[in-house]
Amino acid sequence: MKLRHVRLPAAAVVGAVLALAIDSRLRSYGVSVSLSVTCALAVFANTSAAINHLVEIATATTHRCKVPGCTFRVRLPDADPVESRRWQEAAAAHPAHTPARHS
Repeated sequence: MKLRHVRLPAAAVVGAVLALAIDSRLRSYGVSVSLSVTCALAVFANTSAAINHLVEIATATTHRCKVPGCTFRVRLPDADPVESRRWQEAAAAHPAHTPARHS
């Protein structure tokens, strides 16, 4: 089974556990049901999205342009070797080299 099939459900489970913990803590302080559920859902959504994003970043393949100062890059989260090679060649041969902006 590929990581992409497990990534989102695993992130949702962690988010649900944290949401239930937050909901339980808020209710023990007498917070209304609607407010504690709202906070729990916000924790669930943000935790799930953050975990999914971090795992995607950690496992993605990134191809960058080799020209010094060019900021062109391509990030492939779940690419097979053929697609990865195709994007590697595209990054090396793209026509518009964009310089990095300095503030």
